[in-house]
Amino acid sequence: MPDTSAPPAVPPAEESESSLSLDVITGILLRRWYWILLFALIGGGAAYYLTGRQNYIFEKTASVIMRESSKESTSDRIKVDLGMDSGAANLANESFILRSSTVMRSTVEDLALNISYWKQQDLRQIDLYRDSPITVTFDGIAENRFCNVDITLQEGNTLVLTYHDINGNPVQEKGTFHSPIHLPFATVTVYPTSNMTETVPGTTITVRRTPVNAAADQLLANFTVMRPDAKESSILQMTLTSTNPVKAADTLNKLIAVYNDHSTAERRTTAVKTKDFIREQRAQVGADLKQVDQKMDDIKIKNDIIADTEASISADFNAAQTLDNSIFELQTQMKLADGLKESLNALGQKAGLISLDTGIADSGVSRQIEAYNTAYLEYQKVAGSAGGQNPIVVTLTKKMDATRSAAARSLDNLRNNQKLQLQELTKKRENIGKRLTATSGKARELTPLDREHRVKEELYLTLLSKELENDLTLALTESSARVLEAAHGSDSPIAPNTRKSVLTAAAGGAIVCILGFLGLALLNNKVKNKKDLNAITSLPVVAELPAMTKKEQRQVARMFTDEHSVISEYFQILCHNADSMLPVTRNQGHVILLTSTMQGEGKTFISANLALAFANIGKRVLVIDGDLRKASLSKQLDGKGRKGLSTILLRKVEDPFSVIRTLPEHAGVDILYAGPHVPNPVTLLSLPELGTLIQMFKERYDAVIIDSPPYGILADTAILAGHADISLYVVRSNRIDKRHISTVQQLADSGQLPNLGFIINAVDFKAGSYSYYGYGYHYGNTSKNAHS
Repeated sequence: MPDTSAPPAVPPAEESESSLSLDVITGILLRRWYWILLFALIGGGAAYYLTGRQNYIFEKTASVIMRESSKESTSDRIKVDLGMDSGAANLANESFILRSSTVMRSTVEDLALNISYWKQQDLRQIDLYRDSPITVTFDGIAENRFCNVDITLQEGNTLVLTYHDINGNPVQEKGTFHSPIHLPFATVTVYPTSNMTETVPGTTITVRRTPVNAAADQLLANFTVMRPDAKESSILQMTLTSTNPVKAADTLNKLIAVYNDHSTAERRTTAVKTKDFIREQRAQVGADLKQVDQKMDDIKIKNDIIADTEASISADFNAAQTLDNSIFELQTQMKLADGLKESLNALGQKAGLISLDTGIADSGVSRQIEAYNTAYLEYQKVAGSAGGQNPIVVTLTKKMDATRSAAARSLDNLRNNQKLQLQELTKKRENIGKRLTATSGKARELTPLDREHRVKEELYLTLLSKELENDLTLALTESSARVLEAAHGSDSPIAPNTRKSVLTAAAGGAIVCILGFLGLALLNNKVKNKKDLNAITSLPVVAELPAMTKKEQRQVARMFTDEHSVISEYFQILCHNADSMLPVTRNQGHVILLTSTMQGEGKTFISANLALAFANIGKRVLVIDGDLRKASLSKQLDGKGRKGLSTILLRKVEDPFSVIRTLPEHAGVDILYAGPHVPNPVTLLSLPELGTLIQMFKERYDAVIIDSPPYGILADTAILAGHADISLYVVRSNRIDKRHISTVQQLADSGQLPNLGFIINAVDFKAGSYSYYGYGYHYGNTSKNAHS
C-alpha cells in the first residue's frame, strides 16, 4: 500500500489555449499535407485550364500633343486678328471627342474591324488580323445582325461553310472561292489572301461579323485617354487593349488620323465662311469707292477745286474713320452671329457637334456651345448601345435641346445688342458727316468726299489684306493632334498570365484547404486532450491513453499481455496515478469506480487493463462488472450468463467468493461477472447486501475495480459510486462536448462522484506534436481509436 497520507493536491488549471494555437496549425499541416497538396494541384490545374481557354490580350499606347494657341504662330495670329478663335484645343473636350462613338465608328469602318478572323490553337482562339488566309464579305445582311460562320478550307478551290440556324443546329454549305454562298440571313463571298499558300487544307477559320456600332462600343470599352500631367502638359496618352497587337496599333493610329481629319475639316469650314464674308464686304466697299471717286471728280470740275481739304476738318475726319472701322467690325460680328444661328437652326433636324471656332467675341455663347457639345458626346456614348426610349437618352436629348435653345437665345440677345450699337455708331457717323458738310461751305464741298474716299480706300486695302491672309490660313491649317509617339508597346500578351494564375490558384487552393481544416478545428468543441480539460475544470487528469493503430487493435483482443509494450507503459502510469489518489487505510483495500458519459468511450477496456496493471505491481485485484444491463466486461472476458454479482445479490449462493473467477491468462486478476440478466438492476443494487459485499471484497483484495454504466443515463452508477474511494471518469477524445464537463464538475463538488479524476482515452498525440510524461511515442493511423 502507498505510504502517502493524503491524496495529492489538485493540479492548478492551465491557461486556456486557443483552439487555433500554433501546435494545432502545425499538426494540421503535418497530418493533412496530402489534402493541402491535392487542393493546391486542383486549384493550379483549374487555373491552367481556364487561362488556357482565355484569348490573349495585348496592349498598345500612343501619345499626341494637342495644338495650343500662340501669338508667335502665323496661322493663330491671323485668326486672332480676324476676331476668330485661335483653334487651341480644350483637352477635356478633345478627350471626349477622341472617345466619341462617331470617331470610333469611322475607325471601325475604315479598317473593317467589325469582321474578325479566328483560328483554334490548343484551347484558345487566335485573332488572325492581317494573317487570315481568307477575307469574307457579307451582302444583304441586316445592319445590326451578329453572325458567326466557320469556314473549313478544302483541297483546291473548295471550302465548307458552317453556320447555325435559329434552333442552334449546325448547317453546312459547300462552295468555292469568289462564288457567292446564299444563306438565310446574308450572301457570303469568300476570297483568298496572300496567306493562303501557307494554310494546310482542313484548317477551319471562324469569321465573326459584328455590327459597326457594337464593334465601336467594344473598342471604346477597352480604350482609355488620360493626361499624364493634368496641370501643365497638353499631352494626351491613349491606351487600347485588343486580341491582336497589330490590330491594337492600327486602331490607335487610325483613330488619331480620323480625329485630325474631323478637326481639320471643321476649321476649314469656318475659314471658308470667313473668306466668303470678306469677299462680299470688299466688293461692296469697292463699289462705294467708285461712287465717291465719281462724285469727287464732278465737284472738282464744277467748282474748279484743286487743293486738298483743309486741315481744320482733319480731326472730324479721323473720328469718322474710327467710327467706320468700328461699324465694319460690328457688322462682321453680326454676320458671324447670323451664320451661327443658321447652324443652330440646322441642328434642330439632326444632332451633331458645333464647332467652337465661332469667331464671336462672347464668352457666354462659347460656354453654352461647349455645354451642348459635352451633352452631345455623352449622348453619343449612350445612344450606341441604348434605344431611343432609354431614360438616359431622353434626358440627354432634352439637355441638348435646352442648351441649343439657350445658345439661340443668347445669339438673339447678342444680335439685338449689336444692332443697337450699330445704330448708335451710324448716328454718330452721320452727325460727323453733317458737321463736316455744314462747316466746310461751298468751297469745301469736296472735303467730306475726300475723307470718305480715304476711309473707303483704307478699308478696301484692309479687306484685301485679310483675304490674302485668310487664304494663307486655309493653306496652313494644322491638325489638332500632333503625334508625339505612334502606337507602340510589347508584342507579348499582358493577359492571361498563366504562371501567375496557376501559382495564385494553387496557393488559393492550399489556403482554402487549410482554412477549411482550421474552421473545422475552430468549430470542434469536443474534449480532445488534457489541455482542453485543464482549461475548463480544476479536476485532475489522471492519465491520457493513446489511440491504437488497426494492427494493435487486431493484436489486443481484450487485455495487454506484453508488459513492455508502449500501451502497457501508459497503463502503468495510469495505475501509479490512480494509486496515488487513494486514501491511506489499514488492513483493507480500496474501491475504484470507472464510469463515462456514454457507451463506447473505452471504459470497459480500461477497467480490465487497469486491473492487469495493478496485478503486475503485486496487488491483489478484483474487477467487478457493475453494468447489470449491458455486461460489456463479462462479454469481453467470456463470462456472459455466468454466475456473478446479480447471483450474489439475489442470494442464490451462500459463499460470494464461490462465483469469483481467476482469469487464466492473467494471474493475480480475479473477476466477478455481472451475472444473469435481471429486470430491475436499480432495485437489486440498492439492497444493503451490496455494501456488505464490497466491504468483504476490500478486506481480501488491495484494489476492487468496478466497471459501471455511464453516469447520468442510469441510476446504477450513482449507487455504486457511494461505495467507491475514488472515481475515474473516462472521456473519449473528440467525443464529449466541453460544456458537459461542468456537469461532471458539479457531481464531483457534491460528492456524488467522490475523489474524481479524468482519464482521456484515444488521444491523438500526433495531432498535438507533444510527448506524455517524457514518452515520445506517436501512434500511427488514428482513424480507429482504442477498444471500447
